[in-house]
Amino acid sequence: MMIKPFFVLAFCVHISSMGQSTQKNWPVEMQDSLESVLNYVNTNRVDDLLEKQKRNNKNTVRVYRVQIYSGNRNGSKQAQERFNEIYPNLKAQTSYEQPYFKTKVDAFRTRLNAEKTLKKYKKHFKDAFIFEEYISIDKL
Repeated sequence: MMIKPFFVLAFCVHISSMGQSTQKNWPVEMQDSLESVLNYVNTNRVDDLLEKQKRNNKNTVRVYRVQIYSGNRNGSKQAQERFNEIYPNLKAQTSYEQPYFKTKVDAFRTRLNAEKTLKKYKKHFKDAFIFEEYISIDKL
């Protein structure tokens, strides 16, 4: 009777000692079999989600803006000064996107509001148009 519990105990000790190996380096044969293959699937949907995640991380928001001028530095400065004379309460912003200086005004959450305001600006700036831009929340 005493022999059965002894064999059970010996078997359990043997199994538990096999589960904890102190070997730090796997044999070469095992390393080859442990390598995994990474399949990368690039789709438009994945790219769209990544772009959305980038925008969310940067605290940016999509707005519709009106561009009243695109060209050289002097023309951009003149357009900004003219806009400030006509609309003194509004701010015009000039930026450089190679090779053009661009004068932009206002920021609207909806395209409908931007189109209403564009009609007003078209009286003085015939080349004005609406474009979509992502701007930092700090600039609002």
